[in-house]
Amino acid sequence: MNKYFFRLQALVLVAVALTGCDDFLDKGVLGYSTDENFYDTKYKLQAALNATYDVLQSDKFTSSEWRFGDALGDDMKGGDESLASQQGQLAHFRFSTSNIYIKERWEVNYAGIHRANQVIANAHRVRITDNNYTTYRDVREILAQAKFLRALFYFNLVKTFGGVPIRPEVETVDNLVIPRSSKEECYAYIEKDLREACCMLRNKFAGGDAGKAGAGACAGLLMKVLMYQAVPGVPSEKWEQLMEIGRYFVDGAPMTMSQMLRYDERYNGEDWEALRKRLWFKPQELCAETDPYEGPDFQIATLKGAYSYEYLDAYNNPLGTIDNYKMWYLNQFYNAGEFCKGSVFEIVHQESADGSSGDTNEGSYIYESLFSASSPLYCTDQIRNSIFGNDVRRDFTIGHHEYTPDNENTEIGGPIPILSLKWYTPIKDRPLYSGDNSKNRRYMRYIEVVLMYAEGLNECGHGQEAIDQLNGYKRVLNKLNNSSTLYNGGGYGVVRDQIWNERRMELCFEFDRFFDIVRQGRAKALLQKFALDYTVNQRGMYFREGVNEIFPIPQTEIDVSNGVVTQNPGY
Repeated sequence: MNKYFFRLQALVLVAVALTGCDDFLDKGVLGYSTDENFYDTKYKLQAALNATYDVLQSDKFTSSEWRFGDALGDDMKGGDESLASQQGQLAHFRFSTSNIYIKERWEVNYAGIHRANQVIANAHRVRITDNNYTTYRDVREILAQAKFLRALFYFNLVKTFGGVPIRPEVETVDNLVIPRSSKEECYAYIEKDLREACCMLRNKFAGGDAGKAGAGACAGLLMKVLMYQAVPGVPSEKWEQLMEIGRYFVDGAPMTMSQMLRYDERYNGEDWEALRKRLWFKPQELCAETDPYEGPDFQIATLKGAYSYEYLDAYNNPLGTIDNYKMWYLNQFYNAGEFCKGSVFEIVHQESADGSSGDTNEGSYIYESLFSASSPLYCTDQIRNSIFGNDVRRDFTIGHHEYTPDNENTEIGGPIPILSLKWYTPIKDRPLYSGDNSKNRRYMRYIEVVLMYAEGLNECGHGQEAIDQLNGYKRVLNKLNNSSTLYNGGGYGVVRDQIWNERRMELCFEFDRFFDIVRQGRAKALLQKFALDYTVNQRGMYFREGVNEIFPIPQTEIDVSNGVVTQNPGY
């Protein structure tokens, strides 16, 4: 597959030369410019967007996802948990407001927001000379991707810190210090970005553009944002909205622009033509008789069929030989499955050829980057034996043997049972010579969309429909497990627990576990049970309910703001 990689060389505060390129992820060095003509072409705007994507590729972003999403959950034990280290303090929930990893999570996501804002604030500077639809569409899709990325970065911040400052798109000396917005205000801001982007983007990008966020990525992240605002067991408009987006995404229910935007309730001060102009829709006066006019009742393209939980590549071909169905499952995480039907959004990464030092996603020991080489993380007996049990997915998620599937020795003073096969790069997929390969990280898969939809259905009183969604995927899993069993219906709690159990298995080591148990309201109970079961470290025992669901604002931010940015309660 044709892939492009980029690496931002430096973040500077002055203008630097920039070269525009046609292909996604081909870019030069990007800085910031005060020249009004700097963004006058779509190619320059694309280069600025590429720099925003680059934040997702950074080691700090990736390691932050691991530290907070998995290492703080109840599926992991071991590693450097000494209170003498900042990682150990974080793992024990005995950290200070100056913890370096809390600061890194804040900074890397705001770096992404800053770059996204550069694109969004300057899109209007692009000069249109030919007035053709293609040019309008290209600029619109660059703008929409920046909105998606900005929403993703803010979502990471809100679920980690609660309400955070919403940075102005155009930063000046006078607005560098911004007080925190409420959590609700932040979520509303995120939702608006994602809903607008859904209306602005094609379903999915392919070929040399594969890797760009399409409407599917926006709708999937929107569902997740809605889910994190809702409370399990409590009726809410957010559950209803999640179900609505799920019916559109999974079932193919029609969706108008007005419905996606929730135009009537969110755009009181902006008329439709002004909105269309801001979002770079083709001007009405340029529409030929055959051109669709994107009005409020215009139906956005269906997502049904663009994705699948079957293990198929982008061309609907199996991800493996016909006689080895189990490899179909594993290959969705390897090179053979990049941008496959099951991948909604993935991040391009780089790896060294020899499996030695390099980017943090690289090599056999994915979690070693969080700790020292002599103390890797281990998965718990519970997740390995009780949760997965005999489910074949265990052997394609957790490498708990001395050797990998392609017989690479994984020993460092003994067997390493934490080898994550989802992120391990097989020998066959590594480059023959020095350089980079194309092992991508799957950030959202279609099955997660289905599981969120099922949860929303159950929360809205449609338990049987939720079971039907679960069983659609269960029939696929049965091919892996040589089984014919299906999920059974039941009351609200029964269905909910089945969905949560599926999330834990299917999304294992996909950087969500800690945040999942927090939004489910189970963090204290599960982490303290973890402490009792694994008495060597007892790190879960120090989790404080009502405090540690979110983390402190970095002390440096409090200090530099002279108290304008306030601290979270309990810190």
